[in-house]
Amino acid sequence: MKIVFLFIFLCAIATILNGQTEHPAQGPKYPASSQQMRPTMILWNTGLVETITRASLGSRETWRITHYPQDPTDTKVNDYDLYDLDQKTLAPLRSVRNTEEYHLELIFAEKEVTFRKTSEQENITETILLSTVVQPEGPGHTVFVAGLPLAVGYKTRYAIVDRWSGHGSTRVKTVTLSESKRTTENTPFGKHDTYEVLIKPDDGSFQIREKVLAQTPHFPVRVEYTRDGKTYPASEVVAVVSRM
Repeated sequence: MKIVFLFIFLCAIATILNGQTEHPAQGPKYPASSQQMRPTMILWNTGLVETITRASLGSRETWRITHYPQDPTDTKVNDYDLYDLDQKTLAPLRSVRNTEEYHLELIFAEKEVTFRKTSEQENITETILLSTVVQPEGPGHTVFVAGLPLAVGYKTRYAIVDRWSGHGSTRVKTVTLSESKRTTENTPFGKHDTYEVLIKPDDGSFQIREKVLAQTPHFPVRVEYTRDGKTYPASEVVAVVSRM
């Protein structure tokens, strides 16, 4: 009888240990990888310059993605759209948009995001509580997509904080990104194989349809943006310059 009990006890311990081995604790999931990322400048046909540079924010090493006009004299202020991502995980850390009309800032923490928008007409501050890991959008979207393991049929779902729609927690939106096909495109910077990517949130507030390079990093080639039913003219990349 003692041998039987001992056998049952050892089997139970083995089952527990096996379960611990097969199902380890899961940390935050970041689907994109920074391994292929490198400093890059992208020039768009709209006159927008997009730069991806190594930087720092406090004690964090970051990838800083900045959008600014090719001719800065077009505006009376320092007009830019900036996103800081953690250099290893590509987790969003900060988003800042500065124009003549307003200054908009999002500061990302583990459990919440602080949203601030200031203009001559209003000052808005929101605390957005997070129950899930969020991924970057806006300028940060370029690096996020560039680091995804894209292939024909690839699909992933993730959450973002939408700067342009919602209030408080309703700014947190679940998004589906899917890759439908691979084609060869004649672009202003040469002939390249591309993937066609579609990004749509569950609430249908916007849509991004883009073509990106099939080779890694998957930098953009063409982007068509729709918001609240209005589709804006597509933007195309005319030059990409990267260095290792």
